[in-house]
Amino acid sequence: MRRILALILLALAVPACALGSADTDLGYIPGSASQWFPAERRQAAPATTGESLDGRPLALADYAGKPVVLNFWASWCGPCAKEAPQLQAVSQSLGDRAQVLGVNIQDRIPNARTFERDLGITYPSFYDPSVKIAASFGGIAPQALPTTLVLDAGHRVAVRHFGAITGAQLHNYLERVLGEAGAPAPAAGGGLERRAQ
Repeated sequence: MRRILALILLALAVPACALGSADTDLGYIPGSASQWFPAERRQAAPATTGESLDGRPLALADYAGKPVVLNFWASWCGPCAKEAPQLQAVSQSLGDRAQVLGVNIQDRIPNARTFERDLGITYPSFYDPSVKIAASFGGIAPQALPTTLVLDAGHRVAVRHFGAITGAQLHNYLERVLGEAGAPAPAAGGGLERRAQ
């Protein structure tokens, strides 16, 4: 059991190290599987382009100047289903201040579309069956699902969150990122609870 736990923790640590620095102050948020990157240590997200689950062109650059939430998910991932309604609530509360985007990996389109329909997901998702997009973000592997990244207005990675994210956690991350940009923070509500981190 200890060996399995050690392997899981190692799998989670490897992608986190990809965007960290050699310095020991990596911004880990106590009591969570999250990492906050100060502005001076953020790395630019890759220029991400592809198709959405409905076959339309989709590009990260379409949301230039806006913070973006990138959520890596699959229809076969139980924790992904748990967090999806909260991501949807955040997406609805954001208006045009920020954008939520999914990245569906190692999945079949019919399964992914059913997942979205059943859970009421309306924000777009990249279709990434070969995990090419996920790999470009430091090797987010299928076994690390779900993973959520929060990109600042310059599309630099500000937050990495491993595991299912709550609406309250995501709201707090976005509040910080939107505050940096001088934009209004997302309003509390829309099914979101404010919790101290």
